[in-house]
Amino acid sequence: MDTPRSGHGGRVLALVIAVALCVPAVLLRVALGPASPVLGLACYGAAFIGAALLLVWGTELAELEVPTGIALSALAVVAILPEYAIDLQFAYQAGNDPDRASLALANMTGANRLLIGIGWSLVVFVGALGYRRAHSDRSAIAYTAGLRRLAAIDLVVLGAASLYMLQAPLRSTLTLVDTAVLLSLFVFYVVRLSKAPKEEPEFIGPPVLIARLPVAARRVAVVTLLVTAAAVIVSMAHPLSESLIGTGTLLGIDRFLMVQWIAPLATESAELVPACLFAFRLLPDKGLGTLLSSKINQWTLLVSMVPAAFALAAGGLSGLPMDPVQRQEVLLTAAQSMFALSLLIDLRLSVRQATAIITLFLGDLAASVVLAGDTAAMTVVRWAFSSLYLLLAVAGLARARGLIPGVVRDGTRTHPRDLVGKPQPTR
Repeated sequence: MDTPRSGHGGRVLALVIAVALCVPAVLLRVALGPASPVLGLACYGAAFIGAALLLVWGTELAELEVPTGIALSALAVVAILPEYAIDLQFAYQAGNDPDRASLALANMTGANRLLIGIGWSLVVFVGALGYRRAHSDRSAIAYTAGLRRLAAIDLVVLGAASLYMLQAPLRSTLTLVDTAVLLSLFVFYVVRLSKAPKEEPEFIGPPVLIARLPVAARRVAVVTLLVTAAAVIVSMAHPLSESLIGTGTLLGIDRFLMVQWIAPLATESAELVPACLFAFRLLPDKGLGTLLSSKINQWTLLVSMVPAAFALAAGGLSGLPMDPVQRQEVLLTAAQSMFALSLLIDLRLSVRQATAIITLFLGDLAASVVLAGDTAAMTVVRWAFSSLYLLLAVAGLARARGLIPGVVRDGTRTHPRDLVGKPQPTR
């Protein structure tokens, strides 16, 4: 655990800033009433970032109470609670307004692709900078972030979920069958991690201060952080979603793009901060491991809840409708996940591999912005990127075929206590 007294003022300031980010949105929501879409987007987006930081810090402190694997998984779940709030808000609204179905799927696919395309890459790049700082005689280009064997559980679940979602575009709806399958994968994931032993945590920022409190006071502080942040997120989900759509309309920006890319940037930015700090301190298992867990949670639990929220609002068992564009988006998201899995199959991610991830993602992003509104051109682009991702994934898995049986065995059969140890060394 981080125990030095240095940095006390900075940690307090970080906590104050996180709380301050929530205040304008609370005032706007409770006291001031309706506002312009742009002002609402700024205030509610800031509140989501502040609340997400509070959630991340509170959940990190749970590592003092539960096994590390469960704590990391819980951190990933809680850190993307803002994403759940927005996505399920759209899915629930789609039960009464089918036009909102495309927005629910846009938010889900955008968040998943952004997490890998920007999140995973950024953590590796920041880790390389930290490595260069610690080893002035070494090149950052040669840096490789390593994960411990416990991450094999993540890879198995990521692979299973991605393979399952590859067939989803063959259908016109996401149904409660998808909910059952993906939720089962998430339960398997949590049960496996729950068997891992507890480890001494590493804290950064405000959690360092809270961890020093007496046990009772610490637990009260953690509960306060979590409850306050969750209340802010839940109460702000609806006005933020409406502000996103209103801002897009006001500025002449396609609302699909606003929901697919702008919303995830606001809701997921907070979890990138601690992940990058861990990476900079040469703790890649914490940094990259947290974002890997986030991907599992978004790709299983979040996606499973989307058709469930729709069915609840619709009052029936009909599935969430997917038009051709949404089916292409789901295919592209699953294909990117398979590509990322093929790179991480040896529990390492290099700077060169991270560069490949972010380059492909930015190409996809740029095309979606430049060609917005051109359905025919974007259809070609989505199919091209999906095909490229899948070809690269097949090639990568073929090269690493000797590693696959061991990863599957560790992910499904080896007891998690035997998978906990030092992460793969960076180099």
